[in-house]
Amino acid sequence: MKPLLNQSAFKISPRRAKKRLGQHFLRDQGVIARIIDLAAPEPGETVLEIGPGEGVLTAALLARGSKVVAVETDKDLWQPLAERFGLNKTTNSLSETAPGTNFRLEQGDFLKLDLEQLFLHELKLSTPVAVVANIPYQITTPILFRLIKYRHLFSRAILMMQEEVAARIMAVPGGRDYGRLTVGVGIHCDTDPGFKVAPGAFSPPPKVWSRVLRFEFLSQPRYKIADQELFDRLILAFFSQRRKQIINPLRGLLTNLKRDEICEQLVASGFAPDARPATLAPEEMVRLADCVGEWAKISSS
Repeated sequence: MKPLLNQSAFKISPRRAKKRLGQHFLRDQGVIARIIDLAAPEPGETVLEIGPGEGVLTAALLARGSKVVAVETDKDLWQPLAERFGLNKTTNSLSETAPGTNFRLEQGDFLKLDLEQLFLHELKLSTPVAVVANIPYQITTPILFRLIKYRHLFSRAILMMQEEVAARIMAVPGGRDYGRLTVGVGIHCDTDPGFKVAPGAFSPPPKVWSRVLRFEFLSQPRYKIADQELFDRLILAFFSQRRKQIINPLRGLLTNLKRDEICEQLVASGFAPDARPATLAPEEMVRLADCVGEWAKISSS
């Protein structure tokens, strides 16, 4: 394990966590070291950090020679981060790179940040970016789907999340945890189960265990998807009604077809109309979405 930066050079002024932002500040140096080792950043590699908080992961990444782009939504943390990592203390800019350092602070909401403008046009990067973050647990799913949407910008992501969410990502068809997140992540990423993290590693401690996962973004989806927008609508509809038979959400997508007509199409294509969404493997979801696209064309002609 490679040594981290001497933390005495970056003293932490403990902050009061904000419950509405889901803040749990990581304090355990052993966990920080394991995250950095799992991320394995190369010297000079650009790393996106979502929610740097007090900057403990930031400092460790900088110690490994990374160029860190940190996105923080909490206004009360902007000034401490600026002071800790050498930005102008009086700056009102929404983004700034500290002179002579590898640290850049983006002030705002990651879910609203123009990622292509930032990485392709402002920073003019020609290679994918790594993501390393202890993300707010209540927006884990939106963050993951946004990273997947812009996966052409990223090589991998090493993310701390609630153990329950990690279980959903690593679930198998038919299990109670299997759902939209399992399918969406599984089609676009290879996932390493990483390691569990106890509540005591944080301040304040969360009421749940956490897990750090590593995601490798695939250059192409694991299965060829004819219509990504339709596929996304299909899995959203399916897992919004996961206990229903698949014929029910399909009626909402194929409004020009009668129930009996949809049943006939399903059976002809090898699907059971009374199957439950959670029993369909990701590749079956993709094939069904392609079928739905064809049926919609036929019904509207």
